[in-house]
Amino acid sequence: MPTPTRDIDTDADIALFVAHFYERIRQDPDLGPIFDGVAQVNWPEHLPKIERFWSSMLLGTGTYAGNPMPVHFELARKTPIRPAHFTQWLALFRQTLTEHFTGERTQEALLRAQGIATVMQGRLRGMELLNG
Repeated sequence: MPTPTRDIDTDADIALFVAHFYERIRQDPDLGPIFDGVAQVNWPEHLPKIERFWSSMLLGTGTYAGNPMPVHFELARKTPIRPAHFTQWLALFRQTLTEHFTGERTQEALLRAQGIATVMQGRLRGMELLNG
């Protein structure tokens, strides 16, 4: 795969990343069953939501409104979510993002993803829903 030469600049860039990232998530032997089996994610509904989330975070579009935490708390009540799951999620995020993009917004996306994983783990641990 060629080295990426540009940064995330448009909603189309975000849609490309999100599609490839969640394709990898679904194929992952540990994460795929959680997303497809336990959570039973409605992908046609979920992917545009995730695109709006990242568009708001990285491009400042303000198109996302919502709180993702309750859904993740509910999921953690159904199945163990371990630190290793967050580590794998971040690894796939980084791998997918850096295969397609490079630059300031790309780095910002990586930092924000790390922050999201850290906050989510802390909140799940605080609710005693994180099983290590």
